[in-house]
Amino acid sequence: MKKTLLFSIVLCSLILTSCTVVRPGQVAVKQRLGKLNQNVYSEGIVGYNPFLTKVIKTSTQTNNLKLVLNLPSKEGLSVKSHISILYKIEKDSLPKLINNLGLNYEPIISNVFRSTASDVCANYFAKDMHSGKRAQIEDSILSRMNQLLSKDGLIVKSVL
Repeated sequence: MKKTLLFSIVLCSLILTSCTVVRPGQVAVKQRLGKLNQNVYSEGIVGYNPFLTKVIKTSTQTNNLKLVLNLPSKEGLSVKSHISILYKIEKDSLPKLINNLGLNYEPIISNVFRSTASDVCANYFAKDMHSGKRAQIEDSILSRMNQLLSKDGLIVKSVL
């Protein structure tokens, strides 16, 4: 009787610790013995071996990265800018993203933005950055950033 009860408790605890829930707005991949599985799991229960496997979950919702930068203008002035970058992870690209950039990818997004924004803003006068050409500048930065980041599974939705 005691052995059956002990066995039942151990079995229940193993079952409960060998699954995780992927919530809405999240995706997950399994990492078994350090190697990433290419299957991407979306909402629902994911079973795994807790001794050999780790489940890596991340959000696919739109995130906001805020930056304050001094951007160069065509006439050589420095324009202090408050920027918001709205981005998200492409759902099926999570294994590629983890392999190429890791899970700490916000510094990479900000570095790509700094470089791209400096290149684009250097073609405009300081007054243009606060006028009707601002939307044109934002679109140019957005398209260049997507060229660089989309191959790794990051989608920049907007640069404000």
